[in-house]
Amino acid sequence: MLPNKHFASEPQFLCSVCSQAITNPLCPTCLTTEIQAWLTLYPDLRRGLLPKLFKYLHDIEEKVTDSTTSCLKCKNKRASICPYCFTDYVLNQLKRLNANRIILKEFFEFFNFDLDHTGYSKEAEHLGVI
Repeated sequence: MLPNKHFASEPQFLCSVCSQAITNPLCPTCLTTEIQAWLTLYPDLRRGLLPKLFKYLHDIEEKVTDSTTSCLKCKNKRASICPYCFTDYVLNQLKRLNANRIILKEFFEFFNFDLDHTGYSKEAEHLGVI
C-alpha cells in the first residue's frame, strides 16, 4: 500500500444552490439544449418555458467562479449547479405553466436526477407520474 502522500486530493465542487458536491457535472446550458429538443413536441409549453430557462441561465452565468467544475458534455467550466437543482427548477416552472401529467411523466423519464429518490421523485410518485 502506498503512503497517503502519494495520493492527490481531488477538489470538491459544490452546487451553488444546495451546497452539495456536484457528482454529475452536466451544465445547465447542456441540459437546456436537451430540454429544448424535448419541447419541440410541445410548442406552447416551449414558448412559455424557454424564456424562463434562458433568464435563469443568464443569472447562473453571472455567478460562475473559479470554483466551478467543467461540464462532462461541453467541457466548458460552467457546471456551478448540480443537475438535480437545475431540473428541480425546470420542474417547478413546468408546474407553474400547468403542464399535464403526460408531460410531467415524460420529463421524469428523460430528466430525473433524483438518484437517491429523496427529493422530487417522492412528489412525482405522489402525483402518479412515476
